Amino acid sequence: MRLAILAIAVLASPGLQAWNCEHERRIETSLDLAGSESLMVRAAAGDLEIIGSSEGTVAEIEGRVCASKEEWAEQAAVDTRDGKKAEIVVELPDTEGNWSLLGGSYAYMDLRLTVPDNLPLEVRDSSGDIEIEGVGEVSVKDSSGDIEIEDSRGPVFVEDSSGDIEFTDIGGDVTVESDSSGDIDGRDIQGSVLVRHDSSGDIDFRDVSRDFTVERDSSGEISANRIGGDFVVERDGSGDINALNVKGEVSIPDDSS
Repeated sequence: MRLAILAIAVLASPGLQAWNCEHERRIETSLDLAGSESLMVRAAAGDLEIIGSSEGTVAEIEGRVCASKEEWAEQAAVDTRDGKKAEIVVELPDTEGNWSLLGGSYAYMDLRLTVPDNLPLEVRDSSGDIEIEGVGEVSVKDSSGDIEIEDSRGPVFVEDSSGDIEFTDIGGDVTVESDSSGDIDGRDIQGSVLVRHDSSGDIDFRDVSRDFTVERDSSGEISANRIGGDFVVERDGSGDINALNVKGEVSIPDDSS
């Protein structure tokens, strides 16, 4: 009997209920960014998709709210603030303390944005996957979930706690400030790549036009292929280091495999 109760508790946990959508609500709005110099997006639980557009100055906002209670779905909102430093902010009700053995309590919002591609973009996210395409300068700080950034002019800055990170067709420098867990993968980078601190997971970059540097890696394999500048690994804990077709110098710790 005790094992059965534990099994029910696991199945009803909020993390495993994230795909549920007992009460759904759609939100559609827009934000005029004429005169804005940057855009901050503060998302919450849920997936986030951002697509850059060269047409117009208006950000189109589409949200899909899912919640275990109808009132929570109604309370969810997207706040917008114009001005030089414009903001799009997701507001979700507090579900803490409402979980029960009979079912998980949850509220999340999947957000899709179409934004002008000429504005520097800053993203703050708590959980859920992030997909960004066709923008310029972008900075992302994320707690959990995969991150994909493609077809963007850059530069690109990412700070992540958990989840895979993928860069494709970036027109400027790429910096990964920190990544606690998950693989980091990149290809077609028209600039330099700097990974400051990676705790676990593989690192793999291909077709980088300038230098590729890893300052500190705790565990996982590091691979570099078709690097236009130097390939440097300053500190490495464990895992193989592979380098192919590097035009500049290759510098790795002496005790690396």
